[in-house]
Amino acid sequence: MIKKIIRGIILRYKEYKPFIIRPKCMIFLFGSPGHGNMGDQAQTYCIQKWLEKNYPRYGLKIYTLCQSTEKTFSLLRRFIRKNDMLICHSGYHITDLYDERLPYMELAKRFKDHRIIVFPQTVFFNDKSKLQENAEVFNNHGNLLLMCRDEVSYKAAQQYFTSCKLLLMPDIVTSLIGTYDYTKIRKGVLFCIRNDKEAFYPKKDLDSLKERFEASNIMTHVTDTTLQLDTQYIIQNREKILLELFEEYSRYQVVITDRYHGTIFSLIACTPVVVIGSTDHKLSSGVKWFPEEFSEYVSFANSLDEAYLKATDVIARQKSAPALPPYFKVKYYDGLKQRIEEVFSSPV
Repeated sequence: MIKKIIRGIILRYKEYKPFIIRPKCMIFLFGSPGHGNMGDQAQTYCIQKWLEKNYPRYGLKIYTLCQSTEKTFSLLRRFIRKNDMLICHSGYHITDLYDERLPYMELAKRFKDHRIIVFPQTVFFNDKSKLQENAEVFNNHGNLLLMCRDEVSYKAAQQYFTSCKLLLMPDIVTSLIGTYDYTKIRKGVLFCIRNDKEAFYPKKDLDSLKERFEASNIMTHVTDTTLQLDTQYIIQNREKILLELFEEYSRYQVVITDRYHGTIFSLIACTPVVVIGSTDHKLSSGVKWFPEEFSEYVSFANSLDEAYLKATDVIARQKSAPALPPYFKVKYYDGLKQRIEEVFSSPV
């Protein structure tokens, strides 16, 4: 009985600690991934680094999507202070493909007296009624900034999220492009291919594409941005794992991928990448962010035959392309804090 009471006290202390034993100002980040998708984990890594750089006097508490619950919001409602910041994690949350928009909607309902910043999202709904429901909640908040990570999402937000503050911003993981240098010898093709309901091409077709390279004595390897590792291990070793992944991508002459973060990881590793489509606009629209100086590094293929031709062309050139600049960091994220303040000081 005593052990049970003590255990209850410890659990309650852990729940209350972030709200009571804390710096004067706090940032609460909700919606961080509690899984092995390293694209999403890279977003957490970049958001955390950006917040620590731009708000060094603030404490930071990160909640996974599963921890972003009504119970957590109820506790925060009791202890939140005027200058605390509420941040929503970036990604594929403002959609109806999953139910990951629901915690963000609940946050918007409960904290109308605090501004909310939603980091870059894909906005994509098959069910218009769910889009309208999400838009109504966000619009009723009155002081919510929604960043969109592609033009299609931004246009949808302009049409439906009419009372929100909006920004068109690239995925934050692009801020790592041009910040690492890899000079090792490269060989073969890396396939970074998803295996979920966002996949467009059947596995048998992708296997046939892989066999075409192997028939030409071009080495291939298949990977994914999702790792089958313990989640707590990933969270505790996030930076180490990401650096190892970038190193892996740097070993190949070219990457073929249907993952947006597979595209970004390739560019972080200075590896040319051929992008193939997924079931929505995320990739075809996302690659439009890359300027002319990226043209030797990234291209979109409308078919697997075209992907083969583009990849073999990269291999045939056998020459190093110019080093990529930190374009997204400098153009978008170094000045984001100022842009946020300007947006909140202006009417919608």
